[in-house]
Amino acid sequence: MTQLQAIEDRLRAAMPGMTRAERQLASHMLANFPLSVLGTVADIAQDAGVSAPTVVRFVRKIGFSGYPEFRAQLHEEMGERLASPIAKHEKWADMSEIDHPLNRFALRVIENLNQTLSQQDLRAFDAVRDLLADKSRSVYLIGGRLTRSIAEYFTTALHVMRSDVTLLSSLPNTWPPALLDMSEGDVLVVFDIRRYEPSMQQFAELARAQGVEVVLLTDRWVSPSAGVAQHILTSQIEVPSAWDTIVPLVALVEALLSAIQDTNWQDTRERMERMERFYEDMLLFKRMR
Repeated sequence: MTQLQAIEDRLRAAMPGMTRAERQLASHMLANFPLSVLGTVADIAQDAGVSAPTVVRFVRKIGFSGYPEFRAQLHEEMGERLASPIAKHEKWADMSEIDHPLNRFALRVIENLNQTLSQQDLRAFDAVRDLLADKSRSVYLIGGRLTRSIAEYFTTALHVMRSDVTLLSSLPNTWPPALLDMSEGDVLVVFDIRRYEPSMQQFAELARAQGVEVVLLTDRWVSPSAGVAQHILTSQIEVPSAWDTIVPLVALVEALLSAIQDTNWQDTRERMERMERFYEDMLLFKRMR
């Protein structure tokens, strides 16, 4: 699988040379990938508003011998999306003697970091920045078992720059009151990487039904929460380990924080100056001499 170009990458790469019907089909597939391509040829054609022969010709045009080969690679990619820690470890086991573990891990993290930051959709990034910088909108953040720490960090830093920022509990029984407080136009930032948590998708769907703008930060296989997210930012997370890395995801969050800071710098500076005075009054930090 690692030698094959991912289906999503093939779809995006082929866009410039597509016909109108093919662009319509590709846009449908990408809008809710992979849920949009899990059905039969007839299902996909109907949902995309194109003909079944268009679907068959299209999968050949992006490099597959036919729909069966397309589905076979899709199933393989889905397997990677849901890989358990044991399966992840076994995938890299043959590399264990090639180099020192630190060097091997560091090279992969650096590669992931470069790909994550250099291959971002800048329009999507800017749209997320503008939403989070808009002080007329309340912002809510939620993360799963491994991503809650990133959501907490993002909340802490974002709250320095603006008010109405809330980190949601990971306990589902606390969500109904939170949903009551959400208004149309507010923003929900969801962190969800493989193995995806159904509760994240459920909450995102409930928030979206309230008219909330959903931002999803996920991995390259894309969380099922993408089905209701208006804005999706992806990160490369695969490393030679039983655990995926969150380093590129943290870097993406920090890039957003920097961009948000610059958007409203004068207001941000005044807020930070007031906060610093509180820190000094409370003697929370050691003074630099």
